[in-house]
Amino acid sequence: MPEETSPARVLIVDRDADVAGVVEAILTDAGYLTSAITDHSHEAITRAVGRVEPDCLLLDGSSSPEYGDSWAEAASLAGRQRAVPVIMFSAHRTALLEAAEGTSERARAAGFAALLSKPFDIDELLDVVALATNQSVSFDRSPEADSQRNVRLVQELRARGATDIRTSNRREWATFTPRADAAIVQLYWWQGLGVYVVGRYDQRTAVLQPIGQFASLDEALDAAFATSA
Repeated sequence: MPEETSPARVLIVDRDADVAGVVEAILTDAGYLTSAITDHSHEAITRAVGRVEPDCLLLDGSSSPEYGDSWAEAASLAGRQRAVPVIMFSAHRTALLEAAEGTSERARAAGFAALLSKPFDIDELLDVVALATNQSVSFDRSPEADSQRNVRLVQELRARGATDIRTSNRREWATFTPRADAAIVQLYWWQGLGVYVVGRYDQRTAVLQPIGQFASLDEALDAAFATSA
């Protein structure tokens, strides 16, 4: 029997909730797993991407009348360890032309997988989403992959000088001592929010004191090592 494959996941980032709703309806009917947010902040997008691990992202402009910070957001997604193909989803003809020509530095950095203008045609929407998702390396959700993520976490902790490292086989969980005589730190990935949660155990009471929630592992580790005295 042929191996079953999971439906591709699509994340929609659009300030207009009505537009996002229409796109979700079309893509869901076509068999995709969809999620949508209207918040264009870098933190919101990073969290949503970490939570969903989409196979492509439709990205509306962050401001009007220009495409705004979405240029940089697309470049950030292209530079992830597991890159997310981004579709420029915009009504701004100048931005679409710039992306199509690919002659500007920001257009080259964004590396859009496809372009989709507003108002959009349903067939064109389905075509560009299929094109973009076919360029994606799907996120590996297997227990084996989670175990490997913890292996990489341990390697990063050791490289930073941590000791007494204890981990789980699940993505990603560790307790460790950042340096000699420091309090024990706990770090884990909260899939439901798409963030790393970091806390420190008080050395006298053993009560867990929150340090913060972070969208990237580097930010979480920087905070853990900076605040654990």
